[in-house]
Amino acid sequence: MNNYKVRILFLLQKVRLNKQGKCPIRCRVTYLKNRKEFATGLFINPNYWDSTLQVAKPPNPENNIINTQLSLISQKINEVFLMLQVQPEDFDVDDIYRKYKGEDIKTEITILGA
Repeated sequence: MNNYKVRILFLLQKVRLNKQGKCPIRCRVTYLKNRKEFATGLFINPNYWDSTLQVAKPPNPENNIINTQLSLISQKINEVFLMLQVQPEDFDVDDIYRKYKGEDIKTEITILGA
């Protein structure tokens, strides 16, 4: 078992404002200096985002829902990471993402392995 960490960062894609003036929140997972970035499906007004704390402010019903969803995403990624750490096979950031999405981890089949 290794002692590496997985880092989860939520960032705004400010160049993609929609008609309501909200921008998408993206999630970046970093493991062993490799990154995987994907959309969370959540949108927020850029003025309400605190990038240092990674939360939506001020507390209101809409921002509370966003903060809860982001917390669930982070928790699920950490759960997948811990599960993959227990397994004897090596894994990378793409495996973490695939497992998070509910897909099977890729198995490499070589010519000799077939």
